[in-house]
Amino acid sequence: MKMLLRNLKGVLVLFLLVSIALLVGLSFQQYRSKNELNAAAGENKQALKTRYALAGTIYDADGVILAQSKDGERIYADDPDIAEAVLQVVGDYTHNIGNTIESNYQNILLGNDRNLFRQFALDLFGKGLYGDDITLTESGELAKSAYHLLDGRKGAIVVLNYQTGDILASVSSPSTSPDSVIRYQDIPDTALFNRAFSGSYAPGSTFKLITASAYLESPAYNPDFTIDCDGQSTVDAYGASETGDGHGTVNLSDAIARSCNVFFGQVGVMTGRDALTDTAKAFGYGRTFSVDRLTATPGAIQIPDNVSTLSWVAIGQPVADSVLYTSPLHMAMIAGCIANGGVMVKPHIVQYFTTPAGEVYNQRSVSNELTALSPELCSQLETMMIGTTEHGTGTSAAVSGYTVAAKTGTVQVQGQKNNALCVAYITDDSAPYAVAVIVEEGGAGGETAAPIAGKILGLAAKRQG
Repeated sequence: MKMLLRNLKGVLVLFLLVSIALLVGLSFQQYRSKNELNAAAGENKQALKTRYALAGTIYDADGVILAQSKDGERIYADDPDIAEAVLQVVGDYTHNIGNTIESNYQNILLGNDRNLFRQFALDLFGKGLYGDDITLTESGELAKSAYHLLDGRKGAIVVLNYQTGDILASVSSPSTSPDSVIRYQDIPDTALFNRAFSGSYAPGSTFKLITASAYLESPAYNPDFTIDCDGQSTVDAYGASETGDGHGTVNLSDAIARSCNVFFGQVGVMTGRDALTDTAKAFGYGRTFSVDRLTATPGAIQIPDNVSTLSWVAIGQPVADSVLYTSPLHMAMIAGCIANGGVMVKPHIVQYFTTPAGEVYNQRSVSNELTALSPELCSQLETMMIGTTEHGTGTSAAVSGYTVAAKTGTVQVQGQKNNALCVAYITDDSAPYAVAVIVEEGGAGGETAAPIAGKILGLAAKRQG
């Protein structure tokens, strides 16, 4: 009987200890959640700084630390160039930049997203106060190289793996140091704006890939169709035209490689407004893309019932009361969609999370965002895009040892010089990378954006090797 009583007392003590531990964990969790909400509302920045003293670490894909808490302070990448290049993705603990890892994953980094059992287990091992780590798909070194390639010019670069959706680099220029953001001083104009995800750009002649897709699937398609381009619109006096003398006799392949506005203005009208709009939507225009918890500006297209305006939209140049824009991220995804046989893969910026005890969870999984077109149609487009890098406007996007498919673009912007664009991808499955480059006021895409696209694709492929 005495033995039974001793056992019951032992069980009771153990039960009381577990109950107390759970109550302490629950109370602490409630305190942290309240602190998080206050800080997020901008009401308690000092409390947020204090809580971030034990926040989790943000790593890049190569294990480089992009943000960590050390000696009670939140500090960022040791290499100031990397810190600046990834700023609009990583963010800052004061959340002066929104839509970032620091802001949108605050509850993970602070450890507020755990269930009671995981929190209790960490508390037992003395690790309950620490937040979870986040490992990104982004490479700090590749982002740094991309940022340097922009060379201080306003613009954006996105590099992604078109088979997995992993974003290897997402860069917006200008940028600044995390310390400047935290102090909110010495910040260049628009440096806190993420052009790569949130920029709204007319796609220019990169949109001709969508026009070509619509035309190839249209009843109007004729493989033998050519036009004699003398620089003037064949639609009407106000339709899409060239700034130069024209390209002579061109077919669809020539028009892609040489980026003939007159040809695409004509086939855009032949294909029709509805078909062009539907094809753009099939590629994701009008769709809001999420990059894990981060968001990107959705593309938009609206074409009035006017053949002149339709011809201009068909070459990626919105005019009059038409609407046509999207983000650099979306442009890279469109190129990757063609590379991936018509399947656009859901983009990711986070690889996985790690608890303070070393437990890895929520590893990134590959899933499809949408299917835009058939593999056969993609093969046709790819052949024409390869022509762009072999003998067209994108020869400087070529990468030694690889076959690159590309499309350049130049966009007229009211009140400023032309924007330069290039989308491109490596066709080799061993280096499945796509890129979108936008250089604001960069002039001609083939002269400014294409060389950047080729260099960054080459660096991505070398990193893979």
